[in-house]
Amino acid sequence: MRLNIQFSFHNLILPVNYNHIIQAFILDLIDDAEYRNFIHNQGFNYEKRKYKLFSFSRLNGKFILNRKDKTIEFFDNVSLKISSHDKNLIQYCADSLLFKDDFELLGQKIHVEKLEYDDLEIKSNKIKVKTLSPITVYSTIVQNSSKKTIYFSPNDYNFSKLIKENLIKKYLAYYDSNLPKEINNDELIIKEADQKGSKMIITKYKNFIIKGWHGIFEIQGNPSLLKIGYDSGFGAKNSQGFGLVEVI
Repeated sequence: MRLNIQFSFHNLILPVNYNHIIQAFILDLIDDAEYRNFIHNQGFNYEKRKYKLFSFSRLNGKFILNRKDKTIEFFDNVSLKISSHDKNLIQYCADSLLFKDDFELLGQKIHVEKLEYDDLEIKSNKIKVKTLSPITVYSTIVQNSSKKTIYFSPNDYNFSKLIKENLIKKYLAYYDSNLPKEINNDELIIKEADQKGSKMIITKYKNFIIKGWHGIFEIQGNPSLLKIGYDSGFGAKNSQGFGLVEVI
C-alpha cells in the first residue's frame, strides 16, 4: 500500500542528498510512539537482519540545482510517494497528513494539497516498472582485515539473485511462516527494459556513499514476492529511500 502526496509551498530548498530528511519526516508522521520506535529501531526480523518494509520516492517537481551550494530548490509544489507492505505505517502517516494541513521540512513550511491511496494488486508473474528511487544491490566482503562494499549493476547475475534473496527474507520476516514451495522454486529475473539501459546514481546518505540504478525494468517472479517488492522496495536500503518503483 502507498500514499501519493502533493505538497505546496512558497519556498523549498534542500541539500542535494536529502534522503535522510524525508526519512525523518516520515517517521515523525507516526504519532504512536511505540510503533514509531518499532519501525525506527527494530523492524521485522529474520535471522540477524532487520527490515523496515517501507520506502519512498524522490521528490518530484520543478527544480533548479545549485552545484556550488550543493542544494536543490523546488518551485510551487512537489509530489512524494510513501510505500509500505505494513498497512499500519501507511495508516499512521495518512492520519497525520489528513488531520494536519501544514508541516515543516528543514524548517520550511509545506502544505498538503492532495492525498491519495494506492494498493496495487499483483496477479501476474511479470511486471514492467520504472524506478521512483534508485535500486541498490550490494554485497559486503572482508578484504585486508577491512570491510568492502561491492555494488552490482543490472547486468550482473548477482543483481537478480540478491534481489530475490532479499525479497524472500522480507517475506519470512513479515509473515513469520515457512516459505511456500512455489515462491522458493520460482526464479526471479530483473532486466533492463529500455534500449538506453539504466543510469547509475550516486547518493550520499549521511556519511555513506550509495550506488543505485534508475531505469525501466522488467521483473519476472512469483506475484507474492513482486507485491512485497512493489510495496516495500526492491533491493537494499529501502527505508533510506531506495528501490521504489511504479508499474507502467
